This record gives sequence, C-alpha cells and structure tokens, in this order.
Amino acid sequence: MFISWDVLLVSTVVLAIIYETQSWFRYYFRFTLYISVVMLISVFLIPVAIFRPGNVHNTVIVAYFLGPLLNALLGMKVHLRNPENFVNDGSIICANHQSCLDFLGMITHWPTMERCAAIAKKEVNYIGPFGFVAGLCGTIFIRRNKSHDSHSTMNEAAEKVKQKKLKLWIFPEGTRSGGRDMLPFKKGAFYIAINSQLPITPVVYSYYYFLDHKQKRFDPGEIIMTVLPPVSTKGMTIEQLPELMEKVRAAMIEVYRTSSDEICNANNAQPSS
Repeated sequence: MFISWDVLLVSTVVLAIIYETQSWFRYYFRFTLYISVVMLISVFLIPVAIFRPGNVHNTVIVAYFLGPLLNALLGMKVHLRNPENFVNDGSIICANHQSCLDFLGMITHWPTMERCAAIAKKEVNYIGPFGFVAGLCGTIFIRRNKSHDSHSTMNEAAEKVKQKKLKLWIFPEGTRSGGRDMLPFKKGAFYIAINSQLPITPVVYSYYYFLDHKQKRFDPGEIIMTVLPPVSTKGMTIEQLPELMEKVRAAMIEVYRTSSDEICNANNAQPSS
C-alpha cells in the first residue's frame, strides 16, 4: 500500500499547524521526542560504554552526543553559572528536582563536572536502554522503600566517592517539586557528606517557566543552573546533620528565587507562586 506525496504533504502541513496552535499537542510531542531521542542514543552508546561498565567517564562520552542534540531539537538553552565552584577532589552535589528535564541540564554540562556519578531510584535501572546505559555510566541505584538496603548503598557510595574523588549528584528532595519553594530535604546526601567528610556543592535550577503539566504546556526556553560555593563538612558529626541540611536548603531557596525571577523577567514569564 502506497501513500501519495500529496497525502504526506497535507498531513505534514496539518500537523505543523496543530503543533503551532495547540499547546497540548506540543506538550506530548516534545516529551515524546525527548524520551525517544534519549532512548535511541542510549541504544547506540551501549557498545561504547559496555567495555568500561560502571565507569563515570562513559557519561562524558554520552554528554558530548546527547546534550547538544537535545538542546537543538527542543530549542533549549542551559546556562551554567560559577562552574569554578565544582570541587575536583570529591564532593556531594545537591540539586533541586523539578522534572525529568533536570537530566537535560545535567547532561549538557556533564563534561564540565567530568568525574561525576548520580544516585537514582532503583526503578530507573529498568527504563529500557536508558536505564542500562545509566548503570554502565556509574549511576548508583538505591531502593528507597527498603531503608536497610538504602543505607547500605549510601555507605558504599560514600566510600566510592572518597576513594575515587568523585562528585556524587543527588536530588535531596527525593521527588519532583515546583513553584517558588523546595520540598523538605531527605537526609541521605548530608549523611554521606558528613560520613565521608566531603564538601557539599549546591546546584540550583531556575524555575521552568516554559513547562506546565496542568496546562499541558512545554515550550522552548532557557534554564539557569547556578553552582553555589561548596559547604565544608570537616569536623562535623551526624548530630549536626539537621543544621547542615537547613543551611544548604536556605541558600538554595534564595538562589532559586532570584534566578527564577531573572529568567522569567527576561522571557516575559510569570514564576509560579
């Protein structure tokens, strides 16, 4: 069965019109494109990464391909500020978590971080080729519903970070948030930092003004990623964990609000309240 060029042309024009005029269509189309490209590139990178399983340097290879491609296809710009604040001798990176699009910021600037691994929930490991490649790239998976396994994995992660002088990327909120504030932080990242006596490097994503799940809107846009000065944990004990956690969270919220106001004003958008 053959489809004529006329039918293809008309279909393309109709889809283009729907894309330009219907936000719900752009929302689903762009997320489908985003996920499909990530999965497809993951398939092609398996033969490359499989020869160095668990090696964090695999992620740098992935980033060189995936970051520019995703930004070009989605019309995104991710601005990284103060990258000199990244610590090269091992640190815990704490970042706010808004959407699966946080991965876009990570992968865009992963070459700047270089030796970095991420902590993710175990379910990510089963997301097709992406989950498999994530494992090959040194991602540390934890079972959040099993506290004993989670603590054991956290302890192993602390030793790995300290011995290999890695950066360990963690979303301390544990789940996605939005709006003008952040969800309460979980203790895992701060436990690792104090236990290993490594500094915490806060990373703050500005508000995603271009994304609204309720209104089914996902447009091209810009993101500011700000790297805050590292917070030392030298000499700290577990008893000081709540104080450390609140100090880091307060600093991140302040930068989140100012950078969100800046990016929204520059794009004539309104931050969520």
